[in-house]
Amino acid sequence: MTPETPSPLERRYWCAGLYLHFLAEAPDTGGEFTLVEGVVRQGTEPPPHTHTYEDEELLVLEGELEVRYGDCRERLGAGEHCLMPRRQEHYFRCLTPEVRLLVRLSPGGLERGFKAFGVALSESLLPPPPEQVPGFPEIARIFGELGVYFSPPR
Repeated sequence: MTPETPSPLERRYWCAGLYLHFLAEAPDTGGEFTLVEGVVRQGTEPPPHTHTYEDEELLVLEGELEVRYGDCRERLGAGEHCLMPRRQEHYFRCLTPEVRLLVRLSPGGLERGFKAFGVALSESLLPPPPEQVPGFPEIARIFGELGVYFSPPR
């Protein structure tokens, strides 16, 4: 592999139980958006949160999700999508054991937060052991610096 040839694992991370593959990052799109392929398992979904700067769009590739944002509640299956506007609390939960989806964040740049605590797959094909995954307070601090705020537990 030459220095110009990216590793097949480049841009793939384990982030608190999520598998994320950054297909397009902010530098690739002139800052317009970040595009992520993700695999989420039941129980690893992000808690309710609000983006200050980014709109978040989901396209389900496999599986089924329940998505809540503002006063909307939707059930999404393969081939369905939704747009969750910035400054509106939102979250989703898996209705199937695993969901594969595309996530478009616009504008781009939030990949910095995931990479700040994620483990690159180039280091290991397996997810990191639980003791290496940062606690929620550290994840909330990292994303808070990027304008994403998690809602208090209800």
